[in-house]
Amino acid sequence: MASVTRIITIANQKGGVGKTTSTVNIAAALAMTGARVVVIDMDPQGNASTAIGVDHREGVPGIYEVLIGDAAIADVIAD
Repeated sequence: MASVTRIITIANQKGGVGKTTSTVNIAAALAMTGARVVVIDMDPQGNASTAIGVDHREGVPGIYEVLIGDAAIADVIAD
C-alpha cells in the first residue's frame, strides 16, 4: 500500500505565538506513531532545531544552503 505524503505548515508573522512549540510537539507526536517526519526550521534562531537535537551552528549546512543551491536537501536532513 502506498503511503500518503502530507505537508503541514505552521506559520505566523508574529513572534512568540507558539509556532516552534507546536511544530516540535506535532512532529514528536507523529513520530511516536511511527510516521516518518521532517521538520524544516526556517527561523535563523534555530530553536526548533535545538529542540529536536539538530546542530545549527555556523558552518553546518542547512535549509539556507539548499535554497541558494549550495547543498542538496538530502545532505542537510539529519536522522
